[in-house]
This record gives sequence, C-alpha cells and structure tokens, in this order.
Amino acid sequence: MSSHEIMNPNLPLWSFQFKPNSQLGVKTRKDLEIHLITRALKDEDFKRELIANPKAVIEEELETKLPEDLEIKVLEETEDTIYMVLPCNPYEGMSEEELQASLGMTYEDVAQWVLEQQKNTLLDEESSVILLLHIWKDQDYKQKLILDSKTVLEQKFNTNISKNITIKSLEETPQKLFIVIPEMGDKSVPRMTEWFDDIKSERKQQPLFEKISVGYCGSSFEMGSSCTT
Repeated sequence: MSSHEIMNPNLPLWSFQFKPNSQLGVKTRKDLEIHLITRALKDEDFKRELIANPKAVIEEELETKLPEDLEIKVLEETEDTIYMVLPCNPYEGMSEEELQASLGMTYEDVAQWVLEQQKNTLLDEESSVILLLHIWKDQDYKQKLILDSKTVLEQKFNTNISKNITIKSLEETPQKLFIVIPEMGDKSVPRMTEWFDDIKSERKQQPLFEKISVGYCGSSFEMGSSCTT
C-alpha cells in the first residue's frame, strides 16, 4: 500500500471546504446533517424535496458541486421503523499495526473520529465504538447485523428492544451515503436512548485528529492540507 493510499481516508462528505461567501456555517458531515434535519422538521416542502432530490438540495445548500459518482439517499423514520447507518471504514484494508505505524492511531481512535464527523442517532458513543470495531474487523458479523439488526443488537448489548420496532441497518460506502430524518410524532421519545441506558457510560473527551482532516477541493475530496480554507 502506498503512502498516498495510507494518508487519504475514504471519507467523501465528512468534511468540507466552503466558498468564502457561503452562508452555511458547517464544518463536518454531522453539522450538515443537523442543518438538513432541522430544516426538514420545520419545513414539509423542504423535507419532500430533500427526500426526492437529496444530492441537488445538498449541493444548493453547500453552494458547490459534489462528485458525480456520489449517491445520497434520505430516509424518514416512522414510529415503528428505525434506521442505523453503518459508516464505512475509512482505512479499510489496513491492519491496526499499519495504522499505528502510519498515523499513530488505533482503530478505536478512528471509530471515535468517525463519530465526531458523522451523526449517529441510534447508539450512545461507547456502544457505537464497540459496534464499529466489531463490524470493521468481522465481515460476517456485519452481514448478520444488516440481515437481523434487532437480534444482533440485543445479543451484543444484552438488552431487549420493543417487539413493535423494526431496526434496519444501512451500510455506507465511499460512494453511497445515507441521511436519516427522525420521526418526531407525539410518541417519539428518544427510544433507543432509553433502551440502552444500562450500557451507557459518561461521554469521553474525543480527540481531534487534524492529521487526517479532509476537505472538498475542486472536483474531489482530498486531504485538508492540500486545500486552502
């Protein structure tokens, strides 16, 4: 593996370089998702357009074009259907030893960084890190999670999830992204937060890994060091 491959994580849309006159003050994909979801929950017309034409809407919001081969899908949760987005491993194909030698990081560090950049609406931080490490290291386990998310989560975290709830796991790739709009009806208490209370711990301080920051430069996503801000 070349040093270029090692130093460039596969993270299209997790960090951006904006036009100087952009009015959209977001710096990470998580910021963007929060912005889009907030608008969608306040404006039904915007939500319908976002679901129907997500890439065009996001390009308009960002005031920039996204890569041609990037596919974005927006899904809306219901009272009985919840989506869990599984981010791709930005250093897939690298062993932990190679990762530590190249960047001085473990895969746990990478998982925490991914969660800083990407909105996660299902599990708490510690549980999310545990789950990411497992699916990144075990493809068979990831497939089991995708096929039967509820059972795998119940077994993994020794908890029970309501029989009325369906959980669907969506696997991202560098070219395919998902954004989930939560259901906000009268019954929409943070359900998963309640169910996972027994396995949650205090939120750990997450480090900022400037050495692997990325930005949108011209027509491709590259290392932040190659862009001007």
